[in-house]
Amino acid sequence: MPSPEHIQRVRMYLSRDDKWEGQPRYLAVMDRLRNAGATGATALQGLAGFGPGQRIHAGLVDRVDQRQPVVIEWLDRADRVARLLPLLDDLLGQTLITVEDVPVYRAILRESGPFAADRTVGDTMRTPAPAAPADASLGDALALLIEHMLSALPVVGSNGTLVGLLSEQDLAWRVGLRLPPALLRLLTPTERDAILAPLIGYAVREVMSAEPRSVSLSTSLPHALITMVEWGYAHVPVIDRGGLLAGIIGQEDVLRAAVEQSAPAESAVSPAEPPATVGLVMQTITPQLALGRPLALALDQLLSAPSRRILITDNAGHLRGTITIAGALAALAGEERAALLAAIQRPQPGPVMIDSGRTLDALVTPDPPTLTPDIPITHAARQLLELGTDSMPVVDGEGRLLGIIARGGLIRALLQQSE
Repeated sequence: MPSPEHIQRVRMYLSRDDKWEGQPRYLAVMDRLRNAGATGATALQGLAGFGPGQRIHAGLVDRVDQRQPVVIEWLDRADRVARLLPLLDDLLGQTLITVEDVPVYRAILRESGPFAADRTVGDTMRTPAPAAPADASLGDALALLIEHMLSALPVVGSNGTLVGLLSEQDLAWRVGLRLPPALLRLLTPTERDAILAPLIGYAVREVMSAEPRSVSLSTSLPHALITMVEWGYAHVPVIDRGGLLAGIIGQEDVLRAAVEQSAPAESAVSPAEPPATVGLVMQTITPQLALGRPLALALDQLLSAPSRRILITDNAGHLRGTITIAGALAALAGEERAALLAAIQRPQPGPVMIDSGRTLDALVTPDPPTLTPDIPITHAARQLLELGTDSMPVVDGEGRLLGIIARGGLIRALLQQSE
């Protein structure tokens, strides 16, 4: 049964006598293909042959067996052929090269990576992008960040040109709002008014980053991910050629594209390499505490954890639940809740000032969804997206905590698989 995948055969017609930098040209071609990541190629030596260079001249006839032909045959995925074939131009010059689609009954080929070769940021972004005018109030911009669940909001001028980016880091550094905007909805009106009071009177242009990072509509998805990782952004604005805001793309959007690309389909083509698994990319060192530990200790560790989440185990290391900032705010009241909010807003991490003999057990959300280390990373990405979370615990067959898989780790693993 022919494979539904787009497989091509490339043939290059050479002579055994052709040289490139002192070695046979066909060997130089094979070396370059192998080093560039081609799945595989074969050099076939012919018994005899002739081409347009062997013509009949007056008084002289070349024998067809004087120059032995060599044909390089290369089968690969069409996107890889399109990427690698131009790399041979300097080697092959005017050599005859043919490219044809071929049906495949059975094959083992190198994967092309988690992203379709022809899929760009413009195909994946969210549009229209939420945006705030530069002269808008900071309160209006915060409302947009919360409504659209963004970590960074594009800022536009009067003509729609991207002029800035308002991120959670900008809010923390420039106006002292260290509580993630998404948590504002969990506060009482009195608590929210107290935290937002210092922000009254600010315009967006006074707080935003005035040199916004962005990607273009034609940027490939792997390059967009590199941009996010290097700049530390979960969301990046997308601009057109004129600098106008065209959309916004986030790590979640790119992960979803990778999951869609990896959807299983019946095929005669098998991957040459086993899929990367959660066990290869998970973090084995993660904030964790055992049941029965003091509440104050749990809150201190919660605020110092980069993910603002700690995992809770029993004394034997079995996962029993999680504690998050949102869960802690929901479970605490009175002086304990006020102390946690005050600690979140402090410029430097410090102890949560509570005097309580309580344990952390009342704050634990039990039975969190988990992964096992043998699950392919694309399956893990799918589960993260379905649950709307940025990390999941990894456990062994008996429920013992092994580590955690986070969106950042998945993204780095997907980048390593991309060509």
